[in-house]
Amino acid sequence: MSTFGCTAPRPIAFVACALALGLLASEAEAKCDWAAGSTPYMPFEFDTTSTPMWVPLDAEIGRVIADLDFNIGNRNAAQLRCFYEDSPRTTISMPTSTAIAPGVPVRGHRFADNVLRTNIDGIGAIITMGRPYDGTADNFFTSDDGSQTIPYKGTMRTNTPLNVSLDRMRGNVKLIKTGPIAPGEHVIDKEMFHGITNDKGRVMDFTLKGRVHTAYCTALGKPISTAPVEFSDHTLADFTGPGPVGREVDFNIKLNGCMDHDTAPTAFAYIELDGTNGSSVVDATRGIFSLGTGSTAEGFGIQIRHGDGRELPLQQAVPVKRLNAPEVQLDFKARYWQLDNTVKDGQVNAALNFTITYR
Repeated sequence: MSTFGCTAPRPIAFVACALALGLLASEAEAKCDWAAGSTPYMPFEFDTTSTPMWVPLDAEIGRVIADLDFNIGNRNAAQLRCFYEDSPRTTISMPTSTAIAPGVPVRGHRFADNVLRTNIDGIGAIITMGRPYDGTADNFFTSDDGSQTIPYKGTMRTNTPLNVSLDRMRGNVKLIKTGPIAPGEHVIDKEMFHGITNDKGRVMDFTLKGRVHTAYCTALGKPISTAPVEFSDHTLADFTGPGPVGREVDFNIKLNGCMDHDTAPTAFAYIELDGTNGSSVVDATRGIFSLGTGSTAEGFGIQIRHGDGRELPLQQAVPVKRLNAPEVQLDFKARYWQLDNTVKDGQVNAALNFTITYR
């Protein structure tokens, strides 16, 4: 233990010596100090409302809606300088100001349980801290557990006379889909975390602002161009063996009121088809299904394909077209498909249910 001493021949000198010792002790105990004239609080705000973000209405849980770097100062222009201390060490913690959305399967992200809820149902955020909390300089804080994401705890580990100023904050925000998002525009405005030093207490907070739109369409009236889709008459002579029969019939589904980013659309229209009214799937991969209720013909079914001739699988959501205009037309083809070596003529009825989603 170091010992300070002083002697004074007169009482007034003793007072002056005691005062000097008090100042030295105060400096030795300080870990962080506000700059002269500084407001003793730093509110940070990352505002992205000028650039709307889009997410497909039916995007998968865990999808990254936006990936945004930030480099921001605090609104008070306050300046807090922190210094290395050996014992106890100078530390900062950044606990969440909002709840965590647990178990969100974010692709390619190492740390679990770090998606923070915003004020919008279905939208969360992963916040990763950069300078001066990433240990890339001797006078920076270094993460205690190796994770740069909020919640964060860091320590100044290197003995250096250089202080670090906390008036600016650098990092990254990833907006994540955490659950169903209602159609329309959503305004994010939420305090996400705050900062506490070991000697000053709460010194900062971080608020996230932004606008997120869902990308989707509405199908108005009768969206199918021809309902029902009608085939031309065929004779038994057209059926020469298993495989495709005759000419294809073109039809389409029109989606109206489509909304997505003007120049960089985010969503595809997906379609999922499945048999109904007595029609059942024969070959899901090739898009072949059977005739249905009311049919008297036998030995063949129907194949559905994309408008460009590619096979269209059944019983799964298949991407068809990007939402690149207010009206989007999904094009398809249908044709008979002989299943047996011999067929029986008669009435042909078949039906499929379709579901459109936006991903």
